[in-house]
Amino acid sequence: MNHMKLIPFMRQIPLNYWLYSLFLPFLFIACSDDPSSLGSDLLNQDNIIVSKLDSFTDTLSQKFEPHQAKLSLGSSDILLVGKDANVESQILLAFYVPVASKYLSDLDSGLSILSANISLTRNYYYGDTLQPFNVGIHQVTSNWNSLFTSDSISQLTYDQTSAVQSSNIEGNLYSFSISPNLAMEWFNAAKDTSLGKNFGVLIKPFGVTRFTGFTASTALNSEVPSIQIIVKKATAFESYQDTLVYNGSVDVHIIQGTFPEASAKTMTIQNGTGVQGKLLFDLSKLPEDAVVNTANLILSIDTLNMKVGSSYLDGMLAYQIADSVTDSTSAQFVISLPRSGNTYSGDVARIINNALLTRNNYGMLITSTYQIKGIENFALFNSNAVNNELKPRLIITYSQKKK
Repeated sequence: MNHMKLIPFMRQIPLNYWLYSLFLPFLFIACSDDPSSLGSDLLNQDNIIVSKLDSFTDTLSQKFEPHQAKLSLGSSDILLVGKDANVESQILLAFYVPVASKYLSDLDSGLSILSANISLTRNYYYGDTLQPFNVGIHQVTSNWNSLFTSDSISQLTYDQTSAVQSSNIEGNLYSFSISPNLAMEWFNAAKDTSLGKNFGVLIKPFGVTRFTGFTASTALNSEVPSIQIIVKKATAFESYQDTLVYNGSVDVHIIQGTFPEASAKTMTIQNGTGVQGKLLFDLSKLPEDAVVNTANLILSIDTLNMKVGSSYLDGMLAYQIADSVTDSTSAQFVISLPRSGNTYSGDVARIINNALLTRNNYGMLITSTYQIKGIENFALFNSNAVNNELKPRLIITYSQKKK
């Protein structure tokens, strides 16, 4: 990978850097945005001058390119299933089935399972909701956990035949009647693991061109995944029919496929897939003794290519890239870029100052605010946009001591 390190000119930061940085609080008071003439005069009297560097008017070179990260989606508050021409999302879901001793003891004396119904509550959708919704629910036959990713899904084994017998949709409630034999195996596993295994189910889409999200097991409400099992015993000595309900205990959705690539003018940031952006500005025009007061980063939205679901957080995050090899970031240097009109913007001065201080400018990683939820496509104009005003823009106001 070819990386640019754009501050080779920097030497050790002078000791008086720290002295005149003490004037920064007064600087912010005197010039909240663009310094007024009065504020500039006051600063000059204090032996400090304020200047501006604009990537647009000062033609700073820049590069905005795709970055692919591996995401673990187990902590998401939705479970996403569906597919389109490029990607497919599947759900792994397991139920904690602590069968009461009464029913365990009756497994050998006439207990039967009449029905088993999985209930999921929709809390998100993406794509054409008029398209049919069809999924298969398959018994999983190998171990897994909520940290599974697209890399580990290949290790999973499951029954190729779907256990779904029928399905029903009423508003946001999706119900699936599955084979009682599968539920009986889970009961046997609760009694003795040598009699059966409970690795949960895999929910796979087929013949659909949309995505549906359901409330995950981590939610603190009554809409979590559940399974309703009706058991019956009818013998000469005892007769009963009971309805038992168990909630989901662990789940994760996994997205695989061909993720969107950057076009000639647009950068895509996509939820759920780990598609992010790396943004690098050449900072070599900043004086070596500069102290950055503000650094307003502006990203323009390509509204024609942006596609979102029924609910999402509309914002971006900018992380400082700390390592040019691993592209690792630090939570200490992350800035929120909320949306206003057709731009995302925020003050990334902390990131720029730290790049100057450490003399390591590896750029910024741009992600969505909540990238483990949904499958939104956020389209941003990149460094190749025909209209220069739509390119990523960095406006820096900085201070330095008068010579």
